[in-house]
Amino acid sequence: MADKRYYWFKMEQSFFEQKEIKYLRRLPGGDTYTIIYLKLILKSLENDGKIYYENIGDDYSQEWALEIEEDEKAVSFLVAFLINKGLMIDCGFDEFEITKTKSLVGSETASAERKRRQRERERELLQFNDVTDSQKNVTLSQVGHIESEIEIEKEIDKEAEASTATSTNSDFQNLIELYQANFGIVKPILYDDLKADLEDYGLELIIEAVKRAIKRQREYAYAQGILKSWNRSGIKTLEQAKAEEVSFQNKSQNNQNKFQQQKPTKSTKGLPEWGDEYKLIKAGIDTTGMKQNEMYKLAGEMGLHNE
Repeated sequence: MADKRYYWFKMEQSFFEQKEIKYLRRLPGGDTYTIIYLKLILKSLENDGKIYYENIGDDYSQEWALEIEEDEKAVSFLVAFLINKGLMIDCGFDEFEITKTKSLVGSETASAERKRRQRERERELLQFNDVTDSQKNVTLSQVGHIESEIEIEKEIDKEAEASTATSTNSDFQNLIELYQANFGIVKPILYDDLKADLEDYGLELIIEAVKRAIKRQREYAYAQGILKSWNRSGIKTLEQAKAEEVSFQNKSQNNQNKFQQQKPTKSTKGLPEWGDEYKLIKAGIDTTGMKQNEMYKLAGEMGLHNE
């Protein structure tokens, strides 16, 4: 497998000054919604700003709520708010895109990080050229030792590459055949993506992800979303992937049982069906303590006025 890739999220200095965020935070539970928004951004980092509903939960809000450990209704409301404000796009086919993620993301592979640190270390050693003669002797010894370590690492890498070249080529051919059998002819532009996936995840996990994509009648991009989700969760083997699905199903069932046992926080009895409060309660929003103008604005944000 290739080196693990690390991602980071660069928050804009003006993030909390955006009108959408200011408005969101003023809503009841607004700070919680803001935290959920940030969690969804982090969730989308490895997928270039996209989040996938993998059909494990009953719907996307339940699935994402379980994954980021937040309230399901809060996630559902926030997604409706983000879509209404243009901060999220429903791309269809169980795919959503957070519009600002791409401009906020940075990434680096583990090997790139190691090389960068190595170059920094070498630059630091070169700065010792201006020290005293006695210090120079020590520095030259250190440089020689480090250069020796680097050469050893290079030899180890060459041996590893030589021993895995044959198996890698075979796995890649199997991956090509797997793709063509399920998604059609592999276009030349996809070869690099498939090679990268094979290096990052291995053939075994890719096969499992493809099976799940086919089961849900999705394209290969859906399988890639599953693979990235597994990688983010630290899942590296087929056994771990299967165990994660069982765990998710158990959590989903427990959550469903609890939800069924709970009584509604507020009844719609006596409320007109065309009213904002009626629509909000039906959408799963607790309107207790909310003023009429707040309910009107909230219903508008959720697109309930058109129902």
